[in-house]
Amino acid sequence: MESIQAPGNRISKSYIRVQRIAGALWLAGEVFVLAIIYLLARNFHWYAWIDWFLYGLGAVSVLYAVWSIGLAPMLMQRYWRYDVGEEFIQLQHGRLIRSNQLIPLTKVQYVELGQGPLLRSQNLFRIEIGTMGSQHVIPGLSEQEAYRVRERIAELARIKEVEE
Repeated sequence: MESIQAPGNRISKSYIRVQRIAGALWLAGEVFVLAIIYLLARNFHWYAWIDWFLYGLGAVSVLYAVWSIGLAPMLMQRYWRYDVGEEFIQLQHGRLIRSNQLIPLTKVQYVELGQGPLLRSQNLFRIEIGTMGSQHVIPGLSEQEAYRVRERIAELARIKEVEE
């Protein structure tokens, strides 16, 4: 039996900035909601324990911000790997909890390129690969790489492009 080589292609380093912006926006939303609840608690003289609870949530939010804005994007970019072979697509991510997926090309039903506002700001794309039972995503690819990977998957999986 032939051994399967680990995938070697990485996602773009620009994806770190996208993840940091997303984390900062999420943190801003959390701080806004916590501030509103805190002001309501102060103005309507809610129980004193609510203030302490909100302080605790604020501390947890700060720790989560350090993780989601500072560390997680770099680790994600460092450990996310993908590869498209003749028989399957291989996705590998995670360091502590490693996930290694093999997607048979015979099971691929569609390949879709996606680009939201944050990805568009860095000229990046995400590829969604659909099979009968699930969807798989390769995040943060440059435009040229995304089109190249999509065309290769479509060619190997024999997916026909639908004309509109």
